[in-house]
This record gives sequence, structure tokens and C-alpha cells, in this order.
Amino acid sequence: MIKRLIISLVALMLVIPSVQANLSKLTGGHNPWSPYIEENGNGLIKDIVSAAYNAQNIEFEFKTAPFSRILMLADNHQIDLVAALWSTKQRRATMFYSTAYFYNQLVLISKNTNPIDYKGIASLRFRSVATVRGYGYHSLLDNIDELTITDVLNLHTCLELVVKDRVEVAIADYLAFEYERKTMAEFKQLDAYFPAIVRWPLYIGVSKSHPQAQQIITNFNLGLAKIQENGTYQAILAKYITDNRFK
Repeated sequence: MIKRLIISLVALMLVIPSVQANLSKLTGGHNPWSPYIEENGNGLIKDIVSAAYNAQNIEFEFKTAPFSRILMLADNHQIDLVAALWSTKQRRATMFYSTAYFYNQLVLISKNTNPIDYKGIASLRFRSVATVRGYGYHSLLDNIDELTITDVLNLHTCLELVVKDRVEVAIADYLAFEYERKTMAEFKQLDAYFPAIVRWPLYIGVSKSHPQAQQIITNFNLGLAKIQENGTYQAILAKYITDNRFK
């Protein structure tokens, strides 16, 4: 019995270094979410995550797909990580999270011809709101009285519903909203309200069942610290963001 145990431990010791040595390339993904992620996969998120792993001599490949599919691919280990996640109790049960590498500011959006009496998230009471299906901010809405929620697939559709008076307000990441407003003339009639209803930390996430999950998270955290120290991180932010509230 003891001999058998020793053989098993030796075999395990031989396997662990080989698993660690194989961490030379990783694949992650997310749905398109401009300006964070363009249709071709480029954008702020890809640049930060790639730079962090490159600082650890790890190649990073990025894929785009609908968000629900990205989560499924991560669960099945067809990709190694989800490149941008908000933390929820449900997700933390199945995923490991990195150090936060950015903070999204979630705001309420309405037509400037139909302004609301803004008092933070309580302003949603007795109103109708458009939200993106599957996004982590839904828990914020649980205790809002008489709130009518319309779930859609993306932010663009949320904003269209506000423009067409199908809902009174939408919840949006401010930078993503600004991108939409700059690129779509019909959205120039929309305004955001400050202060933001929440400042939401953004992480990478790895399935807890992934055999290299902890190593993937650790390498990202170490790489992130390196690029924040050497100025690479700040240069990436400056490439995409001019508003100092987000730097």
C-alpha cells in the first residue's frame, strides 16, 4: 500500500511541472462590446488582457461570440477564460476571478426630451427599463418597486427602445453608451445621468473545473501588476479613453 502511494505521488509530481510548462498560449473571448471589444476582437479589453499575458511570456488569442456562448465555451474548456466579467454570486460558484483590471461606470439613459428626476438607482421606481440579457447588474434591480424590465440582446437595442419610447430608460456602461451616441445620429437625443448608479469592477474569469485555472489567474494578476508598473496599462487606457474619470 505504501509503495503504491509513493509511486502515485511521484507520478503526480512529474505531471504537475509538465502542466505548468504547457501554459504558453491561452484563448479567451467575449461578445462585441465597443469600445471595449470590436467585431474583429480588437479593443481595450483585448489590449489589456493580451499585454498582461505577454508580460508573462504567454501568447493570448481572442475570440468573439455571443456572451452566452462564450460562457458555455469557458465551461466546456473550449476557451481558457472569459475576458471580461462582472462578479455575481452565481458566477463565483463556478468561476475563479482575477484582480479587477478596470471599473465600468453604469449609468441611466433617457431621452433629453423626457428627462427623469434623477436620484440614483431609486429613480427607476415605477419606471420601465431596458437591460442586456445575462449581464451581471440585474441583481441591482431586485428591490426596485413596480419596475418593468425589458431584456434584450445588446446595448444598441436598449437605446433603440428608449428612442422609440418603448421604455423610459436604459442601463448602460457609460463608455459603451458614448461610443453608440457618437456613431449613431438617432442616439444624440439621449443623455446619461451622473453620478453613476454603480462603479462595477471588471475581471477575467476562468472555470473552476479548468485544470490550469489557478495558474491562468495567477499569471494574469502578475502580468497586470507588471504593465501597471511599467506604464503599458496607462498607455492602453489613453489610446481609448479621454475622460479622466475612467483612468
